[in-house]
Amino acid sequence: MTNKKENLRLLISLGLAGVMVAAILWLISKVSSTIVTTSSNPTQTSSSFTNKPSLLNLGTRILVKVQTSPEKTDGVKAFAEKDFSTAVKKFTDSLKNNRNDPETLIYLNNAKIARDNLEAIKVAIVAPINFDPSLAEEILRGVAQAQNEVNNQGGINGKKLQIVIASADNREDSARLDNELVQDKSLVAAVGVRRNAEIYKEKGLVLVLPVELPNQAENTEKLDNNTVNLQPNSSTTNYLFHINPLYDNLVDTHSRYIARQARNVAICGDVRSSRDNSTSSSNQILVEKYTQAIKKYGSNVINTPCNLADKNFDPRAFVDKAIETENASGFLLMPSIRNIYFATKVAQEVKGRKPLFASETMYSATTLQNGKDLEGMVLPVYWHRNANKDNPFAKNAFQLWNAQVNQRTAGAYDALQAIIAGLKEDSTREGLQRVLSNPNFSTSGATGMIQFSPSGERQGEAMLVKIERCESCSSGTGYDFALLNKK
Repeated sequence: MTNKKENLRLLISLGLAGVMVAAILWLISKVSSTIVTTSSNPTQTSSSFTNKPSLLNLGTRILVKVQTSPEKTDGVKAFAEKDFSTAVKKFTDSLKNNRNDPETLIYLNNAKIARDNLEAIKVAIVAPINFDPSLAEEILRGVAQAQNEVNNQGGINGKKLQIVIASADNREDSARLDNELVQDKSLVAAVGVRRNAEIYKEKGLVLVLPVELPNQAENTEKLDNNTVNLQPNSSTTNYLFHINPLYDNLVDTHSRYIARQARNVAICGDVRSSRDNSTSSSNQILVEKYTQAIKKYGSNVINTPCNLADKNFDPRAFVDKAIETENASGFLLMPSIRNIYFATKVAQEVKGRKPLFASETMYSATTLQNGKDLEGMVLPVYWHRNANKDNPFAKNAFQLWNAQVNQRTAGAYDALQAIIAGLKEDSTREGLQRVLSNPNFSTSGATGMIQFSPSGERQGEAMLVKIERCESCSSGTGYDFALLNKK
């Protein structure tokens, strides 16, 4: 009897031990599986490790919220479900109802490539959608037009051009976006203005800057620091290319004209403190550059402060004081694109009393909507549709978007045109850099012949435009930007 009890205890003990061993082995297998799954994917990006969604998008999300329709919503849903035939149909229907939507046109072209399972070359466009939607759409229109044209013409050496739209949701994600772009080996180039442009040099991804805006929404570093960072460097290979001449060119041309028209100039900036309050905004540096240039050409800048970003700013009090106390004989407005409204309020107070001038940020359709208050205002530009009437870009743009475009759209179009021309010669990252850096490289675009120095700069001269009344003009506002011959 005793032996039976002992045998029973032994069997129970062995059974419990077996269960424990099995449980331990199961846990080990699960942990090992998890480790293997996580580490065996060589294409993972930083987003995978932070459990955050990718900031790069081919057509699965609507980023430009003001351009939303049921058809577009159905299109991105179909794209996400890989039902590309439906996506093509829905995006096509959306464009029929709203031609002036560049995001949808880009998604439509991407969906066609996926539907037909075509070979493609992938380029990214960095758009400040959550920081400055108007600027983002202007840039997207240029990129969408260039993509649409090259794909309709057969692509790049038989491969279609696919556009990835990259957009950070907030400033904290901006650095993550740069890292995603440079680490994504399927991308051969990018178009956009970035705060950390140096990472593109370090990681070997061509970045073409479509605009030269010191107060660009996401470009909040000091302008003079950016200038230093982008100077020629013989010890490194340059991957940064400017589609327009550097901003100093605009400032100099404009300041020379202003000094001839006004002896005492009042400047209205759009000055915000930086995030850490240790440096002034890029717009403040632009104010300083204009101040120096105007003085260089013999005129004065008055001391009456004017900050369009100040919520307590009183346009009437400023204008009256500037004229009555400091004998202001001209007013220079330098708003960010988002604050054109407040610059217009200053212009309403100045109206007819003194000459008006403005920075190139006011070269937009928004400005013309207030043309009656801004008539006669002179501003500098890199591109105007009448500067070269034989160039088909402006006409083609109007037919595509059913609206006039500005120099930011032209710059984005040319940025992608330069990349397309370079990719036709070499479609690798390194090869594209060599092609664009070659002094013999050139291609035509909206802004004329495009050619870069080895340091990535482009030579060129600014133009001046003046807001004038017009009859039956295409702007639909009764006002337009007219080229000035005199500089």
